Amino acid sequence: MAVKPGSGGDRDFVTIFKTGSVDRDDYPELAEHLLEGRTQLAAETGYLMKFGDISHRGLTPFDVASLHDVPAYPLPHAALASLPAHVRADLERDGAVQLFAAYDRDAHEFEDVALAWEEQDFLERLAELIAGDCSVHEAVDWVVVEEAERYAIGQWARIRDVTEDAVRSNINSAREKLLAEEDREH
Repeated sequence: MAVKPGSGGDRDFVTIFKTGSVDRDDYPELAEHLLEGRTQLAAETGYLMKFGDISHRGLTPFDVASLHDVPAYPLPHAALASLPAHVRADLERDGAVQLFAAYDRDAHEFEDVALAWEEQDFLERLAELIAGDCSVHEAVDWVVVEEAERYAIGQWARIRDVTEDAVRSNINSAREKLLAEEDREH
């Protein structure tokens, strides 16, 4: 699904994440669910990609990966190779990235790639979250720790001179509000 991010242009919002194996004995229900929903036997690169809605922008890559109503597709080698070097490095380091890009489904290549957090001004994103029922503290903690991944919870708590539990609580509250908003939209 093509989305038009704030910077303009027809690009997809894409979440790419590393896959892992699921032990059928340890997680029988999850293994069954994955077998029912798969479109190919395996991801040739070890990564899957989901083309999401612009509303998914506020979710972490792992929250998007857990959305059952959004299909995941194996990331082909050509698509992985077409990502800019810094995006591939982030993907390798973090195991997941979110980006805006034009995806050529015939050539299996990404063009006009920008990491999702690069696409939007922080103040604009904070205003968007606050308008969506997050408190100022929830919005700031969410953007700094989860979306921009600028600081770990402990580092950010020390900078704000609050407890780690306070930051964690704000992040969890913001996540719940974003997921609830996502559910209302579907």
